[in-house]
Amino acid sequence: MAKAPKHKTSDDSTVELLRKAATHVFAEKGYGGATVKEIAEAAGVNISLISYHFQGKEGLFRSCLEEFGSARLAESEKILTAPESLEDLKAKLKLWSRQFLTCHAEEPELCSIINRENLFEMDAVKDVFQNTFLKSFEAMVKFFQSAKKQGIVRKEMDPLTITAFYFGAIIHTGHSDAVAKEYFNRSIRNEKDREELIDQFVSMILKGIS
Repeated sequence: MAKAPKHKTSDDSTVELLRKAATHVFAEKGYGGATVKEIAEAAGVNISLISYHFQGKEGLFRSCLEEFGSARLAESEKILTAPESLEDLKAKLKLWSRQFLTCHAEEPELCSIINRENLFEMDAVKDVFQNTFLKSFEAMVKFFQSAKKQGIVRKEMDPLTITAFYFGAIIHTGHSDAVAKEYFNRSIRNEKDREELIDQFVSMILKGIS
């Protein structure tokens, strides 16, 4: 006999509502400016449910970041395995860049929070930063280290510097998308624009390191 499909419980729905509302409020007002009252009102639930599900604003903020950061880490570790050739490096770098920019296009508020807050200096979420976002960065460092060992990347190139340069460029592109859209009519929300940007980024980095 086939199993009946699972349905989300009321608690699951409330958690999702609160995360969604909190993401909006945190993106708009910052962690310091957001209040649990505003988040509860945005979610349309009783304020006490924030304490019940997340033990307060800090726990809710952590939950939003942990879920997002863990997903980004999983993608990085899945994609950025040791490249076997220059073409393999190029393909994996494009794939990683695509998921990263698509994420910025589809979840701009969460990305805005990360770009806005200095997570490394926030005691409440410093461990989340270290265990997810920083590890995603480290996955790329290891990726370029592997490429260097195999002679794909020139021996004088520093994998940490390459990663910092590439990460910075990609992050800035996501962060400045509204400006690019308004003044240059180009946006990562447009798939064609996004693919052209990825081709440009990967081409520039490969010409510099290989």
